[in-house]
Parts: sequence; structure tokens; C-alpha cells
Amino acid sequence: MSHADRPDEAFVPPHVLQVRGPLALALAGGGCSPRIYDRVTAKGCSVHAVDWMRGAGPFAPRAVAQRLAAALAARTAPTVLLGHSLGGVIALLVALARPSAVQALVISNTGPHTRDHGDNSLPGRIRHQWTPDTRRAFLRACFAHEPPAALMSELERYLAALPSESLLDAVEGLRRIDLSQGLGAIRCPVLIAHGELDRRRGVGDARQLAALIPGAELALLPGGHTPMVDCPGPYNEALNTFLARHPAVAHP
Repeated sequence: MSHADRPDEAFVPPHVLQVRGPLALALAGGGCSPRIYDRVTAKGCSVHAVDWMRGAGPFAPRAVAQRLAAALAARTAPTVLLGHSLGGVIALLVALARPSAVQALVISNTGPHTRDHGDNSLPGRIRHQWTPDTRRAFLRACFAHEPPAALMSELERYLAALPSESLLDAVEGLRRIDLSQGLGAIRCPVLIAHGELDRRRGVGDARQLAALIPGAELALLPGGHTPMVDCPGPYNEALNTFLARHPAVAHP
């Protein structure tokens, strides 16, 4: 996997967009370092994690999705979007905004809206009480199992360096979105790879997505909110089994 974007780089660097073969772009959740995707392998695809929370913004999901859709407009090779939590909503929005730019979606631990979200007090904490302890508790709730120490240190460093107003823009924007009426328009293959031990997004959210997206496949994994870290083996197995069922995506 290549390193995520630096703040001074383009939203998705030109050399990534110019990859001739299939490309998997990974979008982490709000406030999460793209390094959560470090152990992801997608057979037949180059994998690149997009650091969508850096730079000038805005960071509301619809604005980020518009920028990513525009960046993908010139690509002719297949593109798979891997989306985690808020990044999953961005991936869905891109597929709805520019269907021709997305050949498959792999969505983890999100939902069509936030009415059932297990942490609806998050915007208030970011606004009024975004202390190191609060940030640490936010990150710990992302996992059902203790993540590697080096990764946890990176996650804490990344979150501490993010301007709180950028994260607030993202999470408040998420709470203004309800995709319940629009997801039926998605036509590309979709895998919902959901950590079933999640304390924020329950299995009910995953089942709602599967019911609303035509032909979506659902894989329940033995992890929490961040299954690509909690259970990388089952996550990668589900991802690559899905890609093997759709050879035109990863092996054009």
C-alpha cells in the first residue's frame, strides 16, 4: 500500500489516478488516520489510502465526495472505493454522483443515516470538550480488540493534529445526510463488510444498507467499528472473495 496523501499534495495525487490497472481508493472514517488500511490487500488492485481530512476543506461529506468524483472523472481503468464509517458515506455519495467513475464499493460500519448512531453526542464533545482523554476514548471505541500499539500511537497523533473545526464540519455534515431514498440508484457491485461487534454502528445499520442497495452482499466480520484492523484476515478474505466474484472490476 502506498502512503496516504500529505497535506500539500493534490486530493488524490496524479500518479495515483494515472495507475493503468484497477485501483482501490480507501477512505477512513472522520478523524481516523488512513493507516487503518495498511494491512488491506486487494488482489488485482493497487491500494491507496486517501487522506481526505487534510488540506483546505470543506470537509462535509458531500463536499469531499464532489472533490473525489471530480478527481476520478478522467480515469478509464476500474476504480473500487473502500469506505469505513464516515468514509463509507463519502464512497456511497461518489457512486451516486458519478456512477461511471466507480466500478465497485466495499463499505464498512456505516449506515444510510445517523438516527441509530451509537455516538450522537460526538459533535458536542468536539465543540466543547475535545481533550486528549476525550480523543483517546473516541479512538478506543473504534475497536473491539486492542489495536497494535504503533497504530494506536499514530491514530492519537493524527487526531490531535486535526483542527477540531475540520472534524466538526465532517461529523455535523454526516448528521445532515439521509441516503435512504437514494441508494436504490447504485448499480455497481457492493460489499458491506461490517464488524458485528461495533458499539457505534450495529448490525441493523448494515442490514439496512444491504436492503436498500440492489444486489448488495453482506459479510459480518468478527470485529468492531474498524474491522480492517480488528480482524484483517477475515476482512481481506471477504474483500478478495468479493473481487473474485466480479473479475471485470479487479481483472479487466
